[in-house]
Amino acid sequence: MKPRDLLTLIALAAVWGASFLFLRVAAPVVGPVAVAAARVGLAAVLLALALLVTRQAAPSRRNWPDLMVSALLSCVVPALCLGQAALSLPAGLMSILNATTPLWGVLVGWVWSRQAPSRAVVGGMLAGLIGVGILTGPGALAPTQASAASNGFTPVALILAATLSYAISVHHARRRLQHLSPMALCAGTMVLASGCLIGPALFMGPAGLPSGHWSDVPAAAWGAMFALGAVCTAMAYTVFFQLIQRLGPTPALTVTFLIPVFGMLWGALFLGETITPLMLLGTAIIAWGTWQSARLPNNSSLAQQAT
Repeated sequence: MKPRDLLTLIALAAVWGASFLFLRVAAPVVGPVAVAAARVGLAAVLLALALLVTRQAAPSRRNWPDLMVSALLSCVVPALCLGQAALSLPAGLMSILNATTPLWGVLVGWVWSRQAPSRAVVGGMLAGLIGVGILTGPGALAPTQASAASNGFTPVALILAATLSYAISVHHARRRLQHLSPMALCAGTMVLASGCLIGPALFMGPAGLPSGHWSDVPAAAWGAMFALGAVCTAMAYTVFFQLIQRLGPTPALTVTFLIPVFGMLWGALFLGETITPLMLLGTAIIAWGTWQSARLPNNSSLAQQAT
């Protein structure tokens, strides 16, 4: 992996790590559906404008079926699952569970391409899994966070469903939408996802407010939704799809091994969540696993993985 790509992975992890902070701020106020709709709706507007400004071709109608699949897998399902989980789980723990995405990605890629991953990739993924296990094991979390994590398996299952959906969407985009530019792919995906979510969000209103009026939504929630849409979705997804095209699905998915580092950092700085020594040990192992699993010996290996 080139230094530029590694730095891009780290920056993307910092941005997506902050998304869990924003979810924790906005979801309890407006509800999961409204957060998801605001996130993809704003991203759709910004990306559509970017297409016009840069004069890039918009996706044609023959791409709409594949784009709808991408919209459901990469936007609608994960956004709803993460928004619901954010009602009860701390930001740091959500980012930790999000690190299962590359593990799903290897399995999905194995089934999809019928090619077993290399030993280096398997070793890196296993290291990442061990790191995640340490982070979620006894004593790793502060008492308040541990109680939130044990408050039913449903929030955890929702995040696992979201990460599986992400992994499938990456391989789908690589196989079916490779001919589109990253910006066109993101714009088409977000526009279709908005069509699925905006209507229900307007009908339900801000579910977390007793009044149910949008005028009562505090500025902090609006700011969190804006950051989710503009930075964590529009900008981040464009960069992510660029990484997919340069590196392939599995190396690009390793960004989620780095997200817990930033998820815990932002949670500690802005939400008062506690970072324990075991959490630091787990993140160190995850960082090594990311580097190991992202190593590609040569360009021919990359080409084989991308086909």
